[in-house]
Amino acid sequence: MKKLNTTLKVCALILFAVLVVSGCKKDDPDAIYTPEREAGLIKDWLAANATMDVKTTTSGISYIVSKVGTGVTVTTGNTVTVKYTGMFMDGSVFDSSESYTYVHKGTSSGMISGWIEGIQLMSKGGKNTFLFPSANAYGPDRYDIIPPYSPLIFVIEVVDIK
Repeated sequence: MKKLNTTLKVCALILFAVLVVSGCKKDDPDAIYTPEREAGLIKDWLAANATMDVKTTTSGISYIVSKVGTGVTVTTGNTVTVKYTGMFMDGSVFDSSESYTYVHKGTSSGMISGWIEGIQLMSKGGKNTFLFPSANAYGPDRYDIIPPYSPLIFVIEVVDIK
């Protein structure tokens, strides 16, 4: 009987230890996404596109004009129709649309700041490739499938402005 009690106590202690260990915080899968990693990705992208006419805004958005549009540029209050593809730095697509129409409000109501600033550089028929640093995208926080500190590439074509 005494041996049975000792065995039960040992089993209970082992079970408790297993529960404690399994309840410990797991490694953060987003820990690899750091500002330093982001800076390296942006540097590599700029180097890979060094032969292109890469422009950079004061906020840090880099872009390449693939096709110059005509007419007025997008401004607050315009209804804008675009084709776009959003990609990670490795080229994998996380979002796209062949016809996305919205009213450009000029504020971040539902839009990342990079999009708001970048689209205002474009006119009808224009097509640009943008590199939005995370400060102009989702920043230090995960958003859906987009990890923290993720610079994003958007290819945007303005189809119509009204």
